[in-house]
Amino acid sequence: MLYLDTSALLKLYLREQGSEWVQDQVEAQSDPLPVWELQEAELTNALRLKVFWRDITAAQADGQLVHFRSRKERGQYVFPRLDRAALMERFRQLSRHSMKIGTRTLDVMHVACACEIQADTFVSFDERQCALAKLAGLKVIEPIAE
Repeated sequence: MLYLDTSALLKLYLREQGSEWVQDQVEAQSDPLPVWELQEAELTNALRLKVFWRDITAAQADGQLVHFRSRKERGQYVFPRLDRAALMERFRQLSRHSMKIGTRTLDVMHVACACEIQADTFVSFDERQCALAKLAGLKVIEPIAE
């Protein structure tokens, strides 16, 4: 199962460097993508920040959020059940690495979630988050330049 952190998930909704590569990774698997509340919240805010920075319009952001919900309703995304106590324990374990590699809270949460849902492959455009995912035992596929 492929796990996309928000930097990769956003590339399914906005044409950016790496978008085609992420799309290829998603199309290469048959499983629905796991998406949980944190990713949905971050995607929503990332799109709205793009409006603030005038990269897209509010109508474009709203349209992409409608597209996200449509994919969710069609079963292209699966919302995994997470044991919150186990997730937080995994977070506490992984956050010890932050002292050496500089990962942020949400970076650690994404890796913890990927571990808890037993994802086999982790995709991110954040080098520190990828380093943490490797330390956690996840296979990390590195984005290629387009």
